[in-house]
Amino acid sequence: MKAAATRLALLAAPGAVILVLLVYAPALSAPFLVPKFAALEITAALGWLALAARRTTAPAPRWARPIVVGGALVFATSALSWGVGRAGSVGAPYAGAAIARLGALFGVAAGVSVLDGSERPRRRLLATVAVAAATVAAVGLLQHVGFSRLSIPVLSVPGSTFGNRNLAAEVMAMALPLGGAVAVGAEAREERAAGLLAISLELAYLGVTRARGAWLAAAVGLVTVLWLLRHRWSPRLVAIGVVGVSLAAIAAAVPPRFDPRDEGDSKRYAPIVAFVEASVDPDSPALRTRTGLWRRTLEIIRDHPWTGVGPGNWPVVFPRYAEPGAATDRVLSATLAPRQAHNDLLERTAETGVPGGAALLALVAGVIVQCRRRLCTDLGRTRVETAAAAGSMTAMVTLSMASFPLEMPATITLTGIALGLIAVDGRDVDARPHGMRAMAVVLVAAVCVVGAAVRGERSVRASLRLGDAERAIRPDHGFAGDAAAIDALRRSLDANPASFDANHREAELLLRVKRPAESKVAAQRALSIEPESPNAWASLAAAELAMGESAASIRAASEALDRLNDYPFALSVRARAEDAAADAPGAERDRERLTRLATDAPDEATRRAARSFALQEEARPP
Repeated sequence: MKAAATRLALLAAPGAVILVLLVYAPALSAPFLVPKFAALEITAALGWLALAARRTTAPAPRWARPIVVGGALVFATSALSWGVGRAGSVGAPYAGAAIARLGALFGVAAGVSVLDGSERPRRRLLATVAVAAATVAAVGLLQHVGFSRLSIPVLSVPGSTFGNRNLAAEVMAMALPLGGAVAVGAEAREERAAGLLAISLELAYLGVTRARGAWLAAAVGLVTVLWLLRHRWSPRLVAIGVVGVSLAAIAAAVPPRFDPRDEGDSKRYAPIVAFVEASVDPDSPALRTRTGLWRRTLEIIRDHPWTGVGPGNWPVVFPRYAEPGAATDRVLSATLAPRQAHNDLLERTAETGVPGGAALLALVAGVIVQCRRRLCTDLGRTRVETAAAAGSMTAMVTLSMASFPLEMPATITLTGIALGLIAVDGRDVDARPHGMRAMAVVLVAAVCVVGAAVRGERSVRASLRLGDAERAIRPDHGFAGDAAAIDALRRSLDANPASFDANHREAELLLRVKRPAESKVAAQRALSIEPESPNAWASLAAAELAMGESAASIRAASEALDRLNDYPFALSVRARAEDAAADAPGAERDRERLTRLATDAPDEATRRAARSFALQEEARPP
């Protein structure tokens, strides 16, 4: 059983790294998140199974008590918040996904911990991290120079296999310390050279992403590794490091060749001096948005201090706190609804209360204690791996201050790898076989594997059908395209009835094909999932207006405007509903407001939408 557990762990941990870092599926509506999460959850479940199988034999690895206590507190506070949240007014529609992310993080760590004491498998795992991260970097560098887009959907160039350069840069920041273990700890010259090549590619790619937070995190992580392994420094290693950092700085300073398709990406083409100055400008849009999100998240914590709003519920309740100043602070608009608070500790505290935030800090403290214990042993290779894990964890904590690495599949995977490298307390070995109890744990872990596979298949199928709907509309904006899209949405909802996106999109399309009663039902389903969504309230208002329910339409549009004051569509719907209800003064006020938004709205998207709706209102017969 010990050999089988080791083989399973070697399948799970490196498999998680390769699949999560490299997989994407352009046919899906979420080509980067959905397949990566599916791969992560399945491989993490295999990691749990590997640890359960390993525990059936003696001696078996036992996790360090500080980490076990911290992890148990994190799960306990999440479960408590879930129970309270389900009974609340908004429910807990995304709690399962939030708990699954926690389980995946510890599942990856479980698979890695099975390899404790096996030097070659752990070296192979770290080499896998280095190769996968270097592949991501190479693809991104090709995108940067315009050589090839490799048919990858691009949200921001060079996004590589993540589509988004910021998310890819965060992966580089966490992978660099782990790759450093390959370069520093390698015995063979060829292996050391391959590790240094991987680090060079990752540094160059990190430079061209121009992701300031990832730069800081990578610097903190690498400094941590270098300090912990300072006794291994050599003049050659220092020289190579200086050259690598210099090349990365040059790559960051030289803007790429202009591409008209990316002309709106000012960050990519800005001169390096202006780019750096924007990093410390208190009026910069990025800093204003983040401080706006943090301030409102603190308001959520103030109102729900003990059990929070429920795991995964931050994006559900946030619209209730967005106003006043949502548009000015760029935290909510008709086309943009934030899904994360851009600070993992604040978001967790808002969702699970102050005890949940304290539990996360307890886990971090446990990691620090365990790292100190392992470093004190000073056992050569163990020290290298511990330093690498400490550097990666430090980079993750740095990222967490202004981003959300504990919410994204690749950074969750690398956090699990780092945690697994230091989780086992070598001085505390359990020498007692567990018999039937151990076999029961194995059975439960096997059920988790099956459940993760089923969950992954459903999420991929739902995203595929949602993608089919989006593609059906693009070439044909008429009835045929809408009908095909509605059929695809129905199949998406068969796979995942709790999809807010699919329900809301169906409500919009049903209204376009003159089926307002069905549109109203779909909008109500969307609101049952996210009851604070201004978009869903506006869709409900439009459906009710089409059904002749003017009073109900006014109420629904007012709900939308209560959550998002500068919402042109909701203003237009309410003005027409007020006309139908013979409220001429109210309709006039809303039309005047539309006209003002057309010129004075803080963002171009709102101004453009307001101009469009204002023109439609002017063209309506008196």
